[in-house]
Amino acid sequence: MKLIKVYCSVVFTLSCLYSGARGARSCGRFPPLFGFQVDRYLGRWWQLEKTMNYREMMTGKCYSINYSRDPMSVNKLKMRTDYVTRVSNSPNTMFSTLAMVSPQFDPSHFRYAMSAMPWMKKNYRVIATDYENFSIEYMCNTNMLGNAEESVWLLTRERHPSEAVRLQAKQILQVLGFEKLKLYDADQSCKEKPMRMQDQSMLEWLFSV
Repeated sequence: MKLIKVYCSVVFTLSCLYSGARGARSCGRFPPLFGFQVDRYLGRWWQLEKTMNYREMMTGKCYSINYSRDPMSVNKLKMRTDYVTRVSNSPNTMFSTLAMVSPQFDPSHFRYAMSAMPWMKKNYRVIATDYENFSIEYMCNTNMLGNAEESVWLLTRERHPSEAVRLQAKQILQVLGFEKLKLYDADQSCKEKPMRMQDQSMLEWLFSV
């Protein structure tokens, strides 16, 4: 109960700053999430809700993100995104990195970059979490027209979280001022295919249950 009260006070402060600082064509500005503990945040998170992403929607489902420390840099995290492709229903993986912008003063603010395109960096931030149940992440970039391209993810530790966790996370989304931003349920209904057997043709494997 004490932990919930602490995070409610945090997100209340965030909502005041978010609603007052963000313009119609600018990225949201959030204060540092003081006390953010990176090591407690590591591990696997499942997508519960997110803003519309047509590329993700067309190519995959059952997205989860696994964070780990980068052994080559103390201020970097490895970000492994696992998902199931819609066409073949087979598992796939994408790798990215998160570099801490200011580890001492703003530990929840990162620069996101895909491993395949390291020059394309975006602002990435954890804006609320209790480490054990839910997290809200925010990414934003200004496009060539000067408009903000925002992405919001509601993540949970469990692939199918309890109703209590869902309710708590959605209440915090509302407090943060995201009720006007349309979020969609992430598809977590898929079943991963087993590895293809050596004596099984690609066609047989694709149409197997």
